[in-house]
Amino acid sequence: MTSDSTALGRRDRARAFVPELIPEPQDIERTGPLDAKEQQQLERIHAARDHHQAAKWMRGKALEAAFRRHLYRGEDGQRTRQQYLDDEWDGISESAAYREISEWPLAKAITDAFERPAPDSHVRALVDVTELQGAEAVARWYAELRRHGQQAGRRVTAEVVANLADFLRKGAEPERLEALFVPRQLPPAREPAAAKRGKGQAVTGTVVAHGRDQSAAPFPNLGIGADGTGPAGEAGRWVLSPEHVARISAWIAEGADKAQISPDRAADLLVEALTDDTFQHWIGSRAGA
Repeated sequence: MTSDSTALGRRDRARAFVPELIPEPQDIERTGPLDAKEQQQLERIHAARDHHQAAKWMRGKALEAAFRRHLYRGEDGQRTRQQYLDDEWDGISESAAYREISEWPLAKAITDAFERPAPDSHVRALVDVTELQGAEAVARWYAELRRHGQQAGRRVTAEVVANLADFLRKGAEPERLEALFVPRQLPPAREPAAAKRGKGQAVTGTVVAHGRDQSAAPFPNLGIGADGTGPAGEAGRWVLSPEHVARISAWIAEGADKAQISPDRAADLLVEALTDDTFQHWIGSRAGA
């Protein structure tokens, strides 16, 4: 015989989600097991949560459709992608739009495989692996990981998902899903020389001379030689000093650990933030202060 809560749930699933299904927030003091009506209200709350997450991959698909069909060009045919984003998508940058476009196929595949959307941080930890394994295969592994976590009472964090991504990126399959819950061992951050000298002292950058032979340098793009120094004082472009690199690397690693994401992902997010137009306005205002 069908229970009242099951019948109510089926009626809800038979119609599209609408905001009116969310129960009104009220202070109600209740104890004991949920009754049939309360169970239905909780299911509607969860439906609102999942609807929001599912709408995000739909947003990515919509952006891709607008871009690939060139529907952004406007009535006069002259509008650029960025102008379209400014007009219709709250001014997000093209790089942010392409990030959403790259993520939606995996987000949809996870929703299909797991029957629930995944957090953004989980999708982003796995999105590059889809180029090697395919969205459906990656989604199946993710669904297995989440189910294992539920059965074992283990929390699936972004760091755990990053461990799965490492296996799949190498073309390997984890022998035991439980192994993915082992925390990563990050190398200890080295204390930068500036900290040893004391706070408040200036840290100088290095300069790379044009045409200089850097074939022997371990970091030729940064102009840092084997002794950790650069050709300071010569004409050329400015680059980060080794001390800058050490301080920023330690800061990124610490922030990534708190956010439970990989340091590589945290570095990507930092680069995106620093290359955004708003950073140019910020640094300009600070320089003039």
